[in-house]
Amino acid sequence: MKKRNFKSKDHKEWRAQLMDRDVTCIVCDQGNYLNAHHLIPACKKYGEYEYDVDNGVMLCPSHHTLGLESAHKNPFWFYLWMKANRPLLLELALSRMLYHGV
Repeated sequence: MKKRNFKSKDHKEWRAQLMDRDVTCIVCDQGNYLNAHHLIPACKKYGEYEYDVDNGVMLCPSHHTLGLESAHKNPFWFYLWMKANRPLLLELALSRMLYHGV
């Protein structure tokens, strides 16, 4: 996986679009220190979706990487949470991955 440039214009614009849409952590509604999280991995295979607003959500640090119930430490938990709470966004991400052959 390529290293992301968090200071790039594209990344900043993508994050700003996610902030406008989500405003707070989509899991717990906490609004401080939010992180932009890719639903489809940002890699060469899926590069066309890297900065697509439908390929991201805003998460607090606990639900992004730090907590036991976080997208990075427990992706299966995050998948189930998305399935129950954001099914259309999850379905779009999964269909795009299947289109490219997961």
